[in-house]
Amino acid sequence: MTTPQTPRDNDPVAAKFEAEVREVDARLKVLKAQAEARKAKSDMDEISGLTATKERVKKNIADLKQKASAEYAATKREVEKEIKDLQADIERVNERFTTWDSARERQLYARLDEADARLKVWKAQADQKRADQTMKRHDDLATLEEQIALARAQSAAAKREKYSAKAVAALEDSERYFDQAYDAAVKRYGKT
Repeated sequence: MTTPQTPRDNDPVAAKFEAEVREVDARLKVLKAQAEARKAKSDMDEISGLTATKERVKKNIADLKQKASAEYAATKREVEKEIKDLQADIERVNERFTTWDSARERQLYARLDEADARLKVWKAQADQKRADQTMKRHDDLATLEEQIALARAQSAAAKREKYSAKAVAALEDSERYFDQAYDAAVKRYGKT
């Protein structure tokens, strides 16, 4: 004769198991969010497997409530083992997500080295640009200085030659070049 199955709605063991499964469920949600943030498909697949295991444990807890006394102890041991295994698997995945390992450290140092190298390139480019601007400024000022000297010399030559046509033409050319150099300098450096 078989023992009749009676539901155990107020079973404290089943209530304890259900609370443990709720904790497992919450931890799985955290791990899933972390895996999604990292876009780690293999981790998401593993978490999906753990979620399926959790659902199986929930079903076994529901079955536990329906078991007759003879089967209750064996089912209880089975559910305890499943929950313990599930918690260990979750802890293993969690440690992998949170542990500072050598691969993560290498990745950090690689990014730091990359940033350091790029910084050196950017600084060198900025230095080069400043040097180019300094050279250009120097060239502009040297050109103006040269044009001032040339215009003074042409003016003196025109005066000595009593403003001959050739001397005036040379003076007009030097005046035009001086005006261009001076206007460019005023435009670049402003009037002071």
